[in-house]
Amino acid sequence: MKWNKIVILVFLLLPSLSLSGQELHRFTLDECKDIALQNSHELRKAALDCKAAKALEAEVASRFFPNASVSGFAFHAFNPLVSVTAVDLIGNNDVGNVIQGIWQTIADEQGGTASLDFLKYGQSYGVTAIQPVFAGGRIVNGFLYSKLGTEAAALKAELSEQQVLEEVERNYFGLIALMEKEKYLNAMQDLLDSLEKVADVAFREGVIVKADYLLLQNRKMELGNGRARLKSGLRLMKMNLLGNIGYHYKVMDLDDYAFVSPGMDGIPAPEEVYVDENEAVAGLTETRLLDLQVKAAQFEKKIALGSTLPQIGLGVRYGFNRFFDTRPGRWNGLVFAAFSIPLTDWAANSYKMKRRQYDIEKAQYDREHLSEMLLLRQRKFYLELTSAWDALTLARSQREYGHYLYDQARVSYESGCSTTTDLLQAYGNLAEQVERETVALGDYLTALQVYRSHLPKNND
Repeated sequence: MKWNKIVILVFLLLPSLSLSGQELHRFTLDECKDIALQNSHELRKAALDCKAAKALEAEVASRFFPNASVSGFAFHAFNPLVSVTAVDLIGNNDVGNVIQGIWQTIADEQGGTASLDFLKYGQSYGVTAIQPVFAGGRIVNGFLYSKLGTEAAALKAELSEQQVLEEVERNYFGLIALMEKEKYLNAMQDLLDSLEKVADVAFREGVIVKADYLLLQNRKMELGNGRARLKSGLRLMKMNLLGNIGYHYKVMDLDDYAFVSPGMDGIPAPEEVYVDENEAVAGLTETRLLDLQVKAAQFEKKIALGSTLPQIGLGVRYGFNRFFDTRPGRWNGLVFAAFSIPLTDWAANSYKMKRRQYDIEKAQYDREHLSEMLLLRQRKFYLELTSAWDALTLARSQREYGHYLYDQARVSYESGCSTTTDLLQAYGNLAEQVERETVALGDYLTALQVYRSHLPKNND
């Protein structure tokens, strides 16, 4: 009976044990990027813009082919549209009046009319196809202009992707910096724990007074408060990153999400990631968009010029026609040529051409000016990167020196040559240097992410 109760208790505890041991979800930076790209609202809109640009390009390309249409026309007039008498043909004279009298006599005998009636009703149905031969270059230039729109849409989608990845990297490295800080605080906790063991023995043997022992406990509580605040910060950063990539999660499960650090020992120095400024700016998506802006303005001018040039087209029509009561309708075809030469609005078109030329010059000026701004921005990013690296290098040296001073103070304390206050002062100095290094590390990771995100893709 006792064993039965134990077995039942074990089965009751199994669900809670399985819930407490939930699977740990690990994410690398690349996995976070992939999830963000799949769930990004902006990228979905950019993909639709690319499809729309492709559809517009196909729409413009269809103008190279003949324009075919089916048309029909039928009418029935109350009275003939054309009614001709002998007087109308010969004139109002003796001959005309005699002939008209004869027509009238015959019409009265036969029950007809003394006139020639035309177009009382009619039918015309057919298919017409017109092939543009020359349209002032508007079709060709319009097609090339639409291809620029497709390329611009692709570049904007690429720029949106870069912005999404940049945001993911910023949040990811911010989280990694806090994780590294947590490692340092854990190491400081180990130092305090080992120091507490020594202090316990020293306090029991009367080597140190209670005030020194309580001072050590106070430092331990301060470190505990710092670790608690850091844990809250880590949870908030996890929420921010998971929300940024569009991953569905539960707040109570945040501790089940882990993010893999790329390894702080392998952080590259600025000279390892440096790319020539001019080369970097030339390969940026923003620069290529500026080039397309100039080309688009040039094509707009060519299209405007095409409206002032002649247009020529060749056509063919085949259909059925019937306009006379006495004759059946018949099928017939014809080939024709059409042209038009604009004769008016020359003044308006000349001003339009000037306006388009000003647009070209404006686009060229924007390209030159913004290229200079991009170059200055690239220099600024690299300067910030080198400054952050110098600060990190200095902080590492100071932390190593702080470790050295702490080790010396501990040896002196354990040999009875220094007080607890001296040892805690050395510990406080080490903790301060550790804090500076973690801050410098976070600043450098951020600067590195910003610099790399503004390099051409093939240089990443």
